[in-house]
Formats: sequence, C-alpha cells, structure tokens
Amino acid sequence: MTRVYKPFSVAVVLVLVLASAGCAELPPGGGFEWSGGASPPEETPAGDDPDPGYLAPVTPYPTETSDMARPTFSRPPETTPTPDTYVTIYNQTIQYPQATKAFSFDLTTPPLIIEFGVEPKMITRTKHAKSDYGKREYKDYKQTFPSENAWFVVTVRDRESGMIVAEEGFGKLYSTDTQKKVFVGRSGNYQIQLAGNDAKVHVLMRAGGV
Repeated sequence: MTRVYKPFSVAVVLVLVLASAGCAELPPGGGFEWSGGASPPEETPAGDDPDPGYLAPVTPYPTETSDMARPTFSRPPETTPTPDTYVTIYNQTIQYPQATKAFSFDLTTPPLIIEFGVEPKMITRTKHAKSDYGKREYKDYKQTFPSENAWFVVTVRDRESGMIVAEEGFGKLYSTDTQKKVFVGRSGNYQIQLAGNDAKVHVLMRAGGV
C-alpha cells in the first residue's frame, strides 16, 4: 500500500508548492474552451456604444498636401455702367406763390416720369401758455409748423380731350409726403400743368426717349 500511493502524494505536494509560489503556467493551447465548439464573443471597447447603423461608410476626402495646386485669384473684369435710357426734359426749382405753369409734350417713347420734392413754407407763431413744470407760470412758447396754405399739384391731361391722365400733389386733397412721383405709361400728346402756393418745389421730368 505504501508503494502505490507514494508517487501520487509526491505529485500533489509538488502542485501545491508551485501554486503557492505563483509560478503555475498553463501549457500552450491549454486554456479554457467554449462548449459546443462556439467562438468566444467579440470584445466591445469600454465606454463605446455599438454602431446603431445610422451612418454609412464612404470614401474620405483626400487630405490637402503641399503638392496640391493652390487656388489663384484674379481681378474681376470691369463692367461699363449702363447709361440712363431716360431723357431729362425738365429740371427746375419753383418758388411759390407764382403763376401756374403749363407745358405741352408729345410723348412718343413712354414712359413719362415726373418726380417732385416739396419744401413747404414754415410758419413760426408765439403761444402764451402755462408751464407744466416748476412754478407753472405762464410763458411765451414758439411753435414752428408748415403753412396751412402750402400745396402743390402736377396735372397731366390729354391735349385733345382735356381728360386728366395722371395727377399727384402735396397738401389740400393730397397727403403731406414731400417726395412723390407721377407715371404715364402710354404715348400721347399731353399738357403738363404745375401749380402751387407757399412752397419751394423741385420738379424733375424724364421720358423714355425723344
């Protein structure tokens, strides 16, 4: 009995000594194997989510190197300004009051454009009123405002029938906008009338060709 178990006892002691010394190594190819011949699962890097499949792989753009051609810059070609196709037929400043002016014009190449700017006469008046501040004493206050009599009208009529083709103005029946325009878009023989009061008016008339 002693001869049979002695080699076994020696082997057990040897294994325990090697394990306690930390020198035990697995023989090559002697690691664990997955049952049924299945492959081990692929490792996923810590902290990364699996690809959800929203992005499709494509070829990257080439990285720029010093050998690549650099863009060149050139001055754009100079363009010739387009000349004004309109012809100025009247360009005057009129100080009212004065007599009404009227002109005839045969418009063969429309349009006819009449632009005018109005500077109404300003009236300054003194008003004696009670102050809203301090001791609320009565004082004289100066007030400046456009004259109630300031107005201007430009009227375009057909010379044969006398019918008004276009009309615009400042004051009276018209708004107090100081910059306005009259547009006549068809050919004809017209009479252009300018009338006003208590205002300085600059009038510019242009036609499509004469």
